[in-house]
Amino acid sequence: MDHRYIASALSHPDAQRVTSSIAALEGRVPTLALDGLELDLDASARRAVVELLRQLATGTAVTIGPVGELLTTSQAAEILGVSDTYVRKLADAGKLSIEMRGTHRRYRLEDLVRHREQFKS
Repeated sequence: MDHRYIASALSHPDAQRVTSSIAALEGRVPTLALDGLELDLDASARRAVVELLRQLATGTAVTIGPVGELLTTSQAAEILGVSDTYVRKLADAGKLSIEMRGTHRRYRLEDLVRHREQFKS
């Protein structure tokens, strides 16, 4: 996974400011600005930025990468929160799509996210 875009969790004061700002939105999608310049983004992109800030404010570090990126078995296991062996078993059972690169299995991030969402409650 391309780890050039890892964002650490926010400091406590920043997290408090972000949390209160998001709460004040009351479900509305905010207008975004960067260095005072308003960004003309669609609602989906603005929601993504709010979700990124929400995750960082709750103490979660976040990495951003393209959905179609191919990941190794170890990276897939990290995303799913399971062992490498379990990921290989899921692939062998046809429950996770794989792409072979020589003798190596590769997993699409979008497939892993879809799989993970199936088991969230």
